[in-house]
This record gives sequence, structure tokens and C-alpha cells, in this order.
Amino acid sequence: MDPNMVPGGNILDTAPRTNSELRHPEWGYAPTSYVAAPRQAAQAPRSMGKKSQGVMSLEMFLNRHQIAHETISGEHLMVRLKEQVHFQTGSARLSSQSQDWIRSLGHYLSGRTDIDVVIDGHADSTGAASFNDSLSEKRAREVEKQLLATSLPRQRVFSRGFGEYVPQCSNATSSGKACNRRVELMLIVDQ
Repeated sequence: MDPNMVPGGNILDTAPRTNSELRHPEWGYAPTSYVAAPRQAAQAPRSMGKKSQGVMSLEMFLNRHQIAHETISGEHLMVRLKEQVHFQTGSARLSSQSQDWIRSLGHYLSGRTDIDVVIDGHADSTGAASFNDSLSEKRAREVEKQLLATSLPRQRVFSRGFGEYVPQCSNATSSGKACNRRVELMLIVDQ
């Protein structure tokens, strides 16, 4: 799981892997805009400051398509999608619901030249760690494949797998394991 093995590794150095692994604390990691869950409007703090037209357009798209997200300001503006892609145990197959919103996102992003996408694949702790490493990479590549099918340029999409090593929930329960079988997307916007 060496990030230097991923093509285009330079953008992966800019994207935080987890809250605890933030490589650039000067980014602040303070949300500037947040959608708590699908079907809710964005809540913007008063101290948000002026946003570029491109960022506002992206947030309007995400809100219109009910894709939960948070905007993180700093040297690079990042939009973390809270809408995650979940999978069955041992599977990298996308549900039709996930395919639909990923396809919509891909079509939107293919018209934008200022946004890169980082795709992080994850697995639960079922099975061998080596299998889960491979499975998390397959999950990330499946989402990448869906995005690339919308004419999004290859050089703007980066995927990586974390295996079972970055759980979001406890692997002690079946619902926790289901929570950990996921792919997360981060959009990095040039300012």
C-alpha cells in the first residue's frame, strides 16, 4: 500500500487520508460548508468569506443532486463527499443507486477543468488482510471506471485502497462491518 506506487502520486500527497493523518495542518481542516445528510440544504457559517464562482457552482450541483458533502478550506479547497459507496462482503460491484449518482457527478465534473478526484477504497476486517487490500483497490477502481466512462479525463482521477486499515466504524458488529465496506470521494478544486 505504497502511495508512491499510484500514478499521479503528487495529488495524493495533497489529499488527507483521514482526519488523524492530515499531512498539511496549515489547511485548517475546518468545514466551511456542510450538508448534514441528503435532502438538506447547506449550512454556511457567517465567517465563511467569499467563494469563487466555480466552488459555488460545484456546491449548487451537489445540493441539487442531494449529495451530502462538506467543504474544507485552506491552500487547496477540498470538498469531501459524505455520500459514500457501500458494498456487500467480498464484492466490488456497485449498486444501481450508487452508479446513478456517480454517473451524474462524472458528467458534471467532465465539464470542469479545475477539479481533481481522489477515490479511497476501504474494506471491513472479514478475511485475510492481503485480500482486503486488493478488494479495497478493486472498489476504488470500480468507482474510477464509472467516472471515466463519463468522459472525465484520466489524469484528473486518482484511486487508492486502504484495505481494512482505516475503519470508520467498529468491525465487531455486522452493521459496523457494512459501514467499513465503502469508497469515499474527495474533490480537490484549483483556486
